[in-house]
Amino acid sequence: MISFVLLAAVVCAAQAAFPCQAPAELTFRAARHNQGETYFQRFYTEYDRNNERVVFFEEGVDGRARQAHEFLFLHRPNVGFDYDFRNRRCRRFPVGPFRPFEVPFNSTFEFEYELGGPNERVVVDRWSDRIPGRQRETWVGEFTLGQCYPVSQFVLDFNNFNNTAITHIYDVVSGVVNPNDFDVPAECFNATVLSEMPYEARVARSIYFRSL
Repeated sequence: MISFVLLAAVVCAAQAAFPCQAPAELTFRAARHNQGETYFQRFYTEYDRNNERVVFFEEGVDGRARQAHEFLFLHRPNVGFDYDFRNRRCRRFPVGPFRPFEVPFNSTFEFEYELGGPNERVVVDRWSDRIPGRQRETWVGEFTLGQCYPVSQFVLDFNNFNNTAITHIYDVVSGVVNPNDFDVPAECFNATVLSEMPYEARVARSIYFRSL
């Protein structure tokens, strides 16, 4: 009886939720909805933690066309680019330190749930930056229990609630599908230089950065 109880405890501990990092390389799509807007922004994204770089391609509703912008974040050289496919103009800006796609070690575990119907069981853990009794959450993130794949991100802005947004992450693939997507567009070698990151780029970055 004692052995059985100990075994059960070990199994439960192995399945318990702990802060985690998403896989080092990911390719995924993201649909982001802002409380102050009436439409979804859709992005095709490639994420490379080891080289501290992330690229977002804004997509059309059908998910096939790269219609509007490319947002390229190269954190090691502290440079980012906003390339507009429509007019072939590019802006360059500082991006600051890299922040990995993860559940930070000091996060608060909120709860766990199962996604899908019968025979489609995916266990998802919800985390936040809430400090019980001291601080409300400004970020809520959901990650799969097994491999820490991102499921959704909820970023709150109490100063301007219209900036509060939820992002759903889907079509996730482990690895970088096309490393050439991290190449700087030719037009960006003569980019307009900005002293700070534009709002549109901060919106894209918030998907993995956990804040605007």
